[in-house]
Amino acid sequence: MSEIKIKQVEKLVNGQRLFEVDQLTATTGDKIGIVGRNGAGKSTLARLLTGEDIDYTGQVSVDSPIIDVAQIAPTQDRSGGQAMMARVRAALSTRPEILILDEPSSNLDESHQAWLIKQLRHYQGLLLLISHDRHLLNAVTTQTWAVRHQAFTAYAGNYADYIAVRDQQIASQQAAYVRQQRHQHDLKLAVQARHEKAQRIRKGKRSMSAGEWANSKSLREATAAKMDRSAKKLIERGDREANLTKPFTQVGFKLVATDFPNLIGKTVATATNLTLRRDQKVLLKHVSFQIKPGDRVALVGPNGSGKTTLLQAILAGQSGLTTAPTAKIGVFQQDMTVLDGHLTVWQTVRAASQLPDQTLRNVMGALGLAARFYDQSVAVLSGGELVKLQLVVILVGNYNVLMLDEPTNYLDVDALDALADYLRDYPGTVIFVSHDATFSEQVATRQLILKDQDLTDPDQVAVKAPAASDLPLLQFKYDQLMADPMAKTADIQALRDQIEAAKG
Repeated sequence: MSEIKIKQVEKLVNGQRLFEVDQLTATTGDKIGIVGRNGAGKSTLARLLTGEDIDYTGQVSVDSPIIDVAQIAPTQDRSGGQAMMARVRAALSTRPEILILDEPSSNLDESHQAWLIKQLRHYQGLLLLISHDRHLLNAVTTQTWAVRHQAFTAYAGNYADYIAVRDQQIASQQAAYVRQQRHQHDLKLAVQARHEKAQRIRKGKRSMSAGEWANSKSLREATAAKMDRSAKKLIERGDREANLTKPFTQVGFKLVATDFPNLIGKTVATATNLTLRRDQKVLLKHVSFQIKPGDRVALVGPNGSGKTTLLQAILAGQSGLTTAPTAKIGVFQQDMTVLDGHLTVWQTVRAASQLPDQTLRNVMGALGLAARFYDQSVAVLSGGELVKLQLVVILVGNYNVLMLDEPTNYLDVDALDALADYLRDYPGTVIFVSHDATFSEQVATRQLILKDQDLTDPDQVAVKAPAASDLPLLQFKYDQLMADPMAKTADIQALRDQIEAAKG
């Protein structure tokens, strides 16, 4: 029986508290999800458990050997998915008593994700799973250690169970805060009313004669003083009451098309009879597709099917591929070496964008780079924080097309939701690769599916191209829609596309 005990632990970084733990325990058979925002201390907690980090106060007890599979990024000769699968297989083959996995599903396609879930469900030891993958956490874990407000807390159940409890706690805190604010307001009004009444008593009634005013002065002063004392007691009562903190809520913001350069033309990228190779291996053979302005296209397919290579080919303008001359493409590919470690976070973002300062702050805050990061050096950021910074630099850049290769890897759930919201409102075109099913469902308006050297466009397959003989009828319907003030733009565009297809 293996056991982990963490008690009264405090971890400092540069003299500032990173996190504290009152008490956490785990034994063989537990499958624990470790969740929280990037930089909150999840990986640091793992290093405390493995003994790699001993700079803390408190008690950490681990009575069995630990196998730790840390985060890994893609390399030039091997995809991130291939590298992670190899390390997970090697770790499981040793049948470890305690296993720590840090973001193991990053870069894994759907079939390998299913394999990972199956293996972890059957694992008999003590599992600690650091992940932002909601599907993986819900499928595997039986307990959750969440770090919020610089403290780790244990919750029964998987990630969905934890979120339900957390949301209920936030709702209760918000209701209590509102009640307190209303009560404090009522106290303030009561104090003000007592002081005003005391002032009126001191002045006396206008109908009083000079003699009456003089004879009642002592009594009026005593009565007014009593009112003042009553007001003072109300103030003291308010001061003694607990001061509740307002729950944090993310303030949303909207992007507008004028924030970014305009794209002229009916297509962003076009492939015509494209054959795509990598290292002499054919990935796609004689495929064609179009990406139009405003599309949010998810490239979908198994590891090694050519998704990243296709992004690179579009960017390079490979033979068989054309892009609009006015397309300004911003590329995210998790290459942290492009960031200058000598600059601060704010200097990095400000230099990359023409947007107003407040818009930049809004985007940074939504992705988890709050004001406390502005003056930090890029060199001291955690891996997840570097991913966020590189994403912000691309998102706010002077582009009208975003090309994002696995932007969801290593992002916490709050940042994932914020990124999805941003991309849904983005006025340009988005082409992205992600194995996070929830994120893809939130963002994509269409898919291009790569498999077995072929590319399938479900939107094109689903709609049969009209024959040329249908052209008069289609033109008639188009004229009717154009004359109809209630017609939807999307319907007009769809009919226009059918007319163009009929013209051949």
